[in-house]
Amino acid sequence: MFGPGSLVLAAFVVLVGVLAVVVATHVSRSPLKPGTVDRFARRQRLTITDANATHVVAALLVTHRWRRAGLVWGLAMGVLWSLRSSALTLHLIAGLLGWFAGAVIAEWRIGRLDTPGARRAATLERRTVTRYLTVEALALAGITATALVALLLASGARTGTSGAWWGWVAYTGALVVTCALTAGAVMRRPSGFVDSDVRHADDALRTHALGVLVGSAIAASYPALTGFALLAAHPDGAPTSATAPWALLIMVAALLSGVWVAVWAPSARGRRLSTGTVEATQPVHAVPAGRCDLSAPSGQSEPPPS
Repeated sequence: MFGPGSLVLAAFVVLVGVLAVVVATHVSRSPLKPGTVDRFARRQRLTITDANATHVVAALLVTHRWRRAGLVWGLAMGVLWSLRSSALTLHLIAGLLGWFAGAVIAEWRIGRLDTPGARRAATLERRTVTRYLTVEALALAGITATALVALLLASGARTGTSGAWWGWVAYTGALVVTCALTAGAVMRRPSGFVDSDVRHADDALRTHALGVLVGSAIAASYPALTGFALLAAHPDGAPTSATAPWALLIMVAALLSGVWVAVWAPSARGRRLSTGTVEATQPVHAVPAGRCDLSAPSGQSEPPPS
């Protein structure tokens, strides 16, 4: 019923799956390097203290685990997908989407963590996108969104509502909805901690999370940008190899813009600190504190994403 080729393929798929599980588990359980916390603190201009260290390390550890595990799983899925054409290749987009999925999952997981030793209070804080993102990050996100809409309309006018066109529309819609829901979840996390150090750390973590989320979305938009552009340029289904140079340019521009927003761009919190507007979160009234074990990890233990 099954030939030797099918058995070899099945064995290879199982091998790739097992390796992905092993590598993802190993990567997700790797410790958080001190340099990661130091870079975070420098970029967000946050002082790590005994009061907020647990909160910061717990959140960064969750992102460390899920992003790397997502990257490994994405690359593994890309390898398996390449077997359809009897080729064994690594797909950049698969790894990128896996990393993006891991980043999204991490932000939802962080929202479920509790913070030892910090009791929440009502605040006067206004949570808006402009509080956590710089003008440059918002501008790049706006340019990317405008380009997506323009190319979507142009390709639809040139080729009609083909299957490929609808596929990229679905991809774009899923990307936008995922980012919107996750950004809303980040901004709605309970805050207003009584301890000022923990309150500043919470503000820094939100700023960091939204920057990474928007930067990842910009980078993950490049497949849709190139897909719509190729449909608009070749409505008759001409070979896409002829347009490889400018398609590569779109990919590089989207990836560099996304990485810049997520990793290198100035922090919105740093801008607020420089203008003296960072502290808008003074507590109005405190919630009675409950028991808390400061020696335990923050919240429930985070299982490795294997």
